[in-house]
Amino acid sequence: MYKEYDFDPHHLPNDVLAAIGLAMASSAQTESVIDMAIAGCLGVEVDYGAAVTTHMPAPLRDSVLRAVAEIRIDDLDTLDELDRILDHIRDEVQTRRNAIVHHTWCRDPITGEVFTVKQTARGSVDAELIPMPISKIESDAELIYEAGMKLMLFLKSHNLFPPFPAQPRARTHKTRAARKR
Repeated sequence: MYKEYDFDPHHLPNDVLAAIGLAMASSAQTESVIDMAIAGCLGVEVDYGAAVTTHMPAPLRDSVLRAVAEIRIDDLDTLDELDRILDHIRDEVQTRRNAIVHHTWCRDPITGEVFTVKQTARGSVDAELIPMPISKIESDAELIYEAGMKLMLFLKSHNLFPPFPAQPRARTHKTRAARKR
């Protein structure tokens, strides 16, 4: 039986939009912790790390962090601990984040229920309507946040937190646009 859903994001309830926003802000924070972990394992200051990692996609960040950690960290148990944290981020956190970001959102105009539509096209096109109650979005947001904080605690406890520059580096005069002027 055909049922028409409302796909206008403006019609999603405000609490749903707030939970989606929290999940995305948590995701950005977790990604920044991964960036700091790369800088810390490389032994460079935060801004040097940002120059390298800012535009990296998540799978590349994961690979680079594992590679530099293997070089930096001598203790095998510590490497195993980091692997567990990163496996959780890669396998669980990124999956939930991607479901929030990449699936299409809709609601049932009669019941008000909120759903995402997961589409795949590997060999054949398929779509699945997945219920997304506010509690699920909020729990996913919390899982994403906690994963970043667990990595942050790991960095602090193993002295892998990258240093900040002792003082701000003036570099606006060095940008390409400034040099052309």
